[in-house]
Amino acid sequence: MKIGFYPVSVHQLDVANCTYYIDTYCWLRWKGEIDPTKTIEFVNMVEDWGRQLSFLLPTPKREADGSFYQIMRMEGRFNQPFSLSDYPLDHQRLSIKVEDQTYGMDRLAYVIDTTNSGVGDLVRIPGWNLVGWKAETFAHDYQTTFGDESTHQVYSMAKFSIEISRPVNFFLWKLLLPLFMVIIAAIASLLIRPQLLGERAALPAAALLSAIFLQKSYSDSLPDLGYLVLMDQIYLIAYPVIILTLIRVIYAYLHVEDAKITQVRRVHRTDLQLFCLLLLVFVVGVALIVALN
Repeated sequence: MKIGFYPVSVHQLDVANCTYYIDTYCWLRWKGEIDPTKTIEFVNMVEDWGRQLSFLLPTPKREADGSFYQIMRMEGRFNQPFSLSDYPLDHQRLSIKVEDQTYGMDRLAYVIDTTNSGVGDLVRIPGWNLVGWKAETFAHDYQTTFGDESTHQVYSMAKFSIEISRPVNFFLWKLLLPLFMVIIAAIASLLIRPQLLGERAALPAAALLSAIFLQKSYSDSLPDLGYLVLMDQIYLIAYPVIILTLIRVIYAYLHVEDAKITQVRRVHRTDLQLFCLLLLVFVVGVALIVALN
């Protein structure tokens, strides 16, 4: 039995709750006495009360070759567990999983209509790039009869996925650039005369608070995760750079408080070298993290 998909709208993509809303056409073409339109199930759909499903033909149309054809338009919210380890350079799949709720794979098996399936040219997802689509079928083995020996264990499942990715500009300009400015502000304290402890210490202290708030701002848009995302790894470089700068500011002040001018100049030269070193560490560290992910 052939099955095809053609989404025309995707919206309300909620990464924090791992859901999205889709409006799609779905059609079936089959032979035999089984009418799969009566037993089709959208496995990963949530909020069944909000589902809208309408058949565009009053009854399945009989084709010249003896097969039957029916097309439906379905709107609803689907669950999609997102893998966010590469956030904000992550690629995601918005999947629709279809299975028959009555007949096992020995009586009903799906085949994707790859010729006619696809994604509507008007589909736009704000904040994401549309990469393409993928469709596949496989056997879903429940490994249980649910207490009824007449119940099938293996069912045919069709999966249609829209592949999306975040724009690189989102990472560069909205997440990385603000953090880079914070790092520059922090290590710029090393350019100030070492005798001015208050002015020098204020910059990395304020930068540390800013980094914490920046990290919290993007973390609030993500679900609770038990692992570090790519952006978290970048912050693991940023925090030591800021803290080392603050330590250096205090250490330098203790060595120039009553020192001669030659000692002050020597400390200041060391600060300039440390400024370049910390900036290089941050830039190279970020580049390596992005490259490795």
